[in-house]
Amino acid sequence: MASGRKSDIDAAVAASRKAFHNWRRVRVDERLRLLQAFGCQLQKHEAELVDLLVDDIGKPIRYARDEMARAIALIRAAARQVEPGQDRIPEKTGCRREPLGVIGLIAPFNNPIAIPVGKIVPALLYGNVVIWKPAIPASRIAQKAFELFATATHRPELLQVLCGGEETARDLMTQSDAVTISGSSKAGRAAQEICAARYIPLQAELGGNNASIVWRDADLGAAAASSAEGAFAFAGQRCTANRRAIIDTSVYDSFVDQLVLASRRLVWGDPADEKTQIGPLISCASRNRVEAVIDRARAAAFRVISLSEKSDGARGNAWLEPTIVCCDDPNAEIVQEETFGPVLVVQRAEDWDEAILLCNGVKQGLAAAIFTTSPKRIEDFLQRVRAGILKVNCSTANAAVDLPFGGWKASGIGPAEHGSANREFFTRMQSLYFS
Repeated sequence: MASGRKSDIDAAVAASRKAFHNWRRVRVDERLRLLQAFGCQLQKHEAELVDLLVDDIGKPIRYARDEMARAIALIRAAARQVEPGQDRIPEKTGCRREPLGVIGLIAPFNNPIAIPVGKIVPALLYGNVVIWKPAIPASRIAQKAFELFATATHRPELLQVLCGGEETARDLMTQSDAVTISGSSKAGRAAQEICAARYIPLQAELGGNNASIVWRDADLGAAAASSAEGAFAFAGQRCTANRRAIIDTSVYDSFVDQLVLASRRLVWGDPADEKTQIGPLISCASRNRVEAVIDRARAAAFRVISLSEKSDGARGNAWLEPTIVCCDDPNAEIVQEETFGPVLVVQRAEDWDEAILLCNGVKQGLAAAIFTTSPKRIEDFLQRVRAGILKVNCSTANAAVDLPFGGWKASGIGPAEHGSANREFFTRMQSLYFS
């Protein structure tokens, strides 16, 4: 793993350009063979990687195992999108798809294996090469994944890893041929400015402020259990986490009571414990930031329900008790801003139109869910809600590996990730004319 110094970035980009010249000429079936070998290495070393996920980012072990399974599934899903003749040069007037070149990958801490793998593998399958800048807390995880890649493929030049922070990310983006990033809105705006100025493609997944609508005819117990797990698992550090619950006013009190019960059934504790669902936040700074938002909501006289006692754990002050905030002000900070922590905001809807308005009433648009037994309301939800991922009678959290994953509004820039969307981003069209 190279450092993020400017000289190291220059060297990495130069080496990647040389590697791209050769890699794009490798047959797609050979690319696929090498990347499947990488998947086998990840499976072989799953236990070691799970331990790193638990130790370095505090991910509960049950979800660390889920992440490893998702990474393998993403490789298989990307392989299914490969077409045997995708690199064939037309012999008559027609079109083809060409790789972009050097892909700058900026990855977050919360899924430090699955998110990068879900980008690296399709990028390489379509003939690109990748320079990966992991989040600083996930540096050891990235280094181990790179070692497994090099062992599996014997082509370490195809994937380089740069360690560093915001400055390293900016420098990488100023030299890449395309950028794929998962991160905050602030990071997305910075990436958009750099990529737009350079006329290069950008794919940005920027998180969400995801809402579930719970209507009067729903199974309230099931909706409460699903919303609680979706909100609080892994301390709410998932971009698809259930941030808001919009409740039909006629069942509001009953739902809140069931939500509290369901939330208190979740296990909060040591990430290495098999039973744990809620561990610490990634850092003390993160915990302080989220707690400050909760304190401001309390000061604004919103009802704040703490669901557990505070704890001093192995990660010091990074622990924060799961919290429900009941807020009927749609413009409040706690409603409008994504906390990225164990906080669920409950909003009251007087009628169906208000529920849709509240659901759409934030700048983000990654995921949304509806809990109801009414086909008519489901149809209306699917037609009117402005988000990239819509779910029926299940939490906003989690997503399939073979469907495009991307947000609308402030939750996404450029093509989605995964499934058929991989080809849309990692290649571009080129028309060829023969006389």
